Amino acid sequence: MSAHGTGFVGTGAMGTPMAGRLLARGHRLTVHNRTRARAAELERAGARWAATPAEVAARSGVVLSCLRDTAAVESVYLGPGGLLEAARPGHVFAEHGTFDPALARSLAGAAARHGASFLDIPVTGGAEGASRGELAAMAGGDAAALDRVAGTIGAYCASLTRIGDSGAGLELKLVNQLLVSVHLAAAGEAVSLLERFGLDLGLARDVLTSGWAHSAMLERTLTLVRAGRRTGTGATIAGLAEVQDLVAASLGTAGGFGVFAAARESFARAVREGAGADDPAHLARAAVTGRDRSVPNGHRGGG
Repeated sequence: MSAHGTGFVGTGAMGTPMAGRLLARGHRLTVHNRTRARAAELERAGARWAATPAEVAARSGVVLSCLRDTAAVESVYLGPGGLLEAARPGHVFAEHGTFDPALARSLAGAAARHGASFLDIPVTGGAEGASRGELAAMAGGDAAALDRVAGTIGAYCASLTRIGDSGAGLELKLVNQLLVSVHLAAAGEAVSLLERFGLDLGLARDVLTSGWAHSAMLERTLTLVRAGRRTGTGATIAGLAEVQDLVAASLGTAGGFGVFAAARESFARAVREGAGADDPAHLARAAVTGRDRSVPNGHRGGG
């Protein structure tokens, strides 16, 4: 088989638009996902299906992946039929999900024993950013290997920055997730207060995002709450809560992180109340009222 194509493993809410942009740029793409039905859209667009991750690697010189968590990354790369089972000299592997930086360093070492390279390149920007090709990527690993894949990754990333050696990209991503968590919790509480006052959410968004209160998460929260979009965005409260566990593990017993701890508890409370599948834009309302998440009577920001 030819090994000059591109492979992509993990065609979920983020992976599908990323892989779709590779196809749109003319890449000869081989894909694999734990559930084949999730790759059907890409197959219809011209991607070739592979039965195992190892088969993806056998057909590709560059393999990209976007997996759910640390356990999934370990299984796909190191498990039976995994990617590194078919690794060979010159191969470049890059994982875009958020997982344990220690595993990234282990995978880089394992790949090097085959003469291959592994890069941790987590991204930020959500499924919306992936669809538009506007993701921001932070990379850890060998600079020469990153240069080899930078053009390919440019199909869905507007920026790609090498942060340092293996694991460094993920460490910065954990800082990113700390900030996102805190910003989302604050934005959710801001929406609750706006609704309590009965203020128009559209007007509030226009004013608040033009001054010091502006953040990407505030703008996103106000937009989605105003539109009534709770699901289908590619982001969930439960998913972010899982990533927060990695952040917390990195902090260990370090003090001085009370704001993050409070935000994390807001996410945990929303999950306990059965709102884990909601978009984080609805965090504050979900955490307070659980499954009965009706809009307060004073809200005038609809439509």
